[in-house]
Amino acid sequence: MEGHPSKNTTFLNIEDLDVFLNKHDSNFIWLLVATILSCGWIIYLTYYNSRNIGLFLTLVINRLYKDGYIHIGSFSFSVLSGKVMFRDVYYINQDMSIRIQDGFLIFRWWKMYNPKQKQHDPKAETRLYVTVNGFEFHVYNRTDLYARLQETFGLEPTLLTTKKDEERGPEDQANTLESVNIKAESPEPTSSWRSLIPVIKLNIST
Repeated sequence: MEGHPSKNTTFLNIEDLDVFLNKHDSNFIWLLVATILSCGWIIYLTYYNSRNIGLFLTLVINRLYKDGYIHIGSFSFSVLSGKVMFRDVYYINQDMSIRIQDGFLIFRWWKMYNPKQKQHDPKAETRLYVTVNGFEFHVYNRTDLYARLQETFGLEPTLLTTKKDEERGPEDQANTLESVNIKAESPEPTSSWRSLIPVIKLNIST
């Protein structure tokens, strides 16, 4: 005949543990709260922190950039390893879209810097390594052509296009000429970021 389980059981009893901790000037409730908070913080860092950073970056970038929409699903980085990881990134404007399923970027900051190396030497030290998975690039509009068709048929313009050269004033043309002046590359290698990152290795899969 099965009876009730005895009080002298080998399993740990919470009340006995609480009494034991109280005798040793401890508090089981505070231990339980600290354990729960620690587990919650670890779960947040593991599953939600990178997503919240991605959401924050998405809001900030789209607030500053008005010519398209940029979305970052998750973003995380490690200063010690120089690694930046991202997921579900896409850029959409009126003419094209770029989508990246996931990828990471590694900047080997611990590599020795040689200021005398050539900036465009393919055999130079690779400090920046980029891997992209699930890369998609689509061009689905030709806004300039549609704008010409609207102008030909006398339709009301509904597309955001840049001004043509003949529609710009002399001041705008002068500013354009000043903006496209090509500056010669400085012979001093330390004056360019290419001296720090002479070669960028890019790997695109699927």
